[in-house]
Amino acid sequence: MPPPRVVVLVLAAGASARFGSDKRQALLPDGRSLLEAVVATHRQVFDEVWVLTRPGPAGEADAFAQSVCDAHGARCVPCPDAVLGQGHTLAAGLRLLQAEAGLSALAGSPGEPVAAALVALADMPWVRADTLQLLRERFEATGRVVVPRCGDALGHPRLLPRAVWPALLGDAVPGPGPVGAPGPAGLRGDRGAQALLDWSAAEQVVVDDLGVLRDADTPADLRQGNAALPPTGP
Repeated sequence: MPPPRVVVLVLAAGASARFGSDKRQALLPDGRSLLEAVVATHRQVFDEVWVLTRPGPAGEADAFAQSVCDAHGARCVPCPDAVLGQGHTLAAGLRLLQAEAGLSALAGSPGEPVAAALVALADMPWVRADTLQLLRERFEATGRVVVPRCGDALGHPRLLPRAVWPALLGDAVPGPGPVGAPGPAGLRGDRGAQALLDWSAAEQVVVDDLGVLRDADTPADLRQGNAALPPTGP
């Protein structure tokens, strides 16, 4: 049997308010942007990487994210409600995965259904590929929610099997475009999956990868991360 299909959802629609500029384009010491490093590392382990962005004025994907996706075989997905917060962005990605599965079923497509989404953050470029492989292997062995643990802290990215998506989406209501919107009990605004699932019951993969704990909210965070952690490129 083929391995279960896992699609990576990279949340890349934030306003970068604390950073002061588009942090996705900030450079690492090896010359790559944060977003490029995140996409490239995940593509080492997963065939399908979707980058969720704010749409442009005409609803199109933003040019920078599209160029990164084109260079690394990823898919750029504009999310109409991304301006409302990270919760809406994640909900849009999950809804789109559901919609595509439904269309494939109606068409009688033999394609493998999506078994899980790995939710990654565009400002965490120091996560290692071997950590991602361990998360994937634990999901394939258990079929459960999987999170990395470094020391006493749970980190990111987090792997969410299809069975928990309804708990995240709440009672769905129609929304703009093909992706729908979360219901009142689901992902909304800046309320992400962190507040909606019991993470103590998740499969915890112990790693020695500090990259699962470190993000780049500010230029100082980026400098500290670059000084403390090696680049993740091949």
